[in-house]
Amino acid sequence: MRYLTRSRTASPATGRGAGTSHSPSSRHRSQHPARARSSAHARAGDRRKDWVEKTSTNLARRFDVIRVEDLRIAPMTRRPKPKPDPEQPDAYLSNRRRAKAGLNRSILANGWGLLVQRLEHKAAGRVERVNPAYTSQTCNACGHCAPENRESQAVFRCAACGHQANADINAAVNIAAGRAVSARRETPLGVSPKREPQLATPRRS
Repeated sequence: MRYLTRSRTASPATGRGAGTSHSPSSRHRSQHPARARSSAHARAGDRRKDWVEKTSTNLARRFDVIRVEDLRIAPMTRRPKPKPDPEQPDAYLSNRRRAKAGLNRSILANGWGLLVQRLEHKAAGRVERVNPAYTSQTCNACGHCAPENRESQAVFRCAACGHQANADINAAVNIAAGRAVSARRETPLGVSPKREPQLATPRRS
C-alpha cells in the first residue's frame, strides 16, 4: 500500500507520478493527433519525391526515347457526382464514393504526374506522351483490338491470335512502341509492334 501511495505522488522535478511511463514525445503525439497525421503525410510525400527523382534520373540516363501514357490526372481523381434516386425524391443512389476515394488516394500517392514532369525536365525533347485509349484492348503481337481480348482486369488473351499476357504489361508494350490505337485499327507508325525503348547510345567524345 505504501508503494502505491508513493507511486501516485507527484515527483518534485516533473510534477508527475513516479510510476508514470509516458515519454514527452508520446504525450505530445497523443495531445496533437492532427499534428502526428500531418507529419506522417509529410514523410510519405518525401518518400514519393525521392522515388520520383531516382526513377526519373535512371530512365533519363538509360533511354533515348521515353514514352508514357498521356493521362489526365485531375479528371481521373475527381469526386463522383451524387446520383439522385428517380423513384424517391430527396434520396440518392450509391455512387461508390468510398471506393472512388480510395482509388484517388492510390493514384495521387503514386505521383504519376510528378514523374512525367521530372522526366520532361531531365530528358527534354525525348519524352513522348501516347494516347492510352484502347491500348489495353489491343494485342501487342498482332494488333487485333477488341473488348473481348480482356478476359479480366488482369488477364489479356487475344481472341484472334491467342496471345496471352498480363493486361497491364500488354498495354505497356503498346505504349512503349508508340502505338496510337483507334477503336477500329492501329494507326501505322512504321515501327515494329514489339519495339521497346532502346538503351541510350553512348556518346563519343
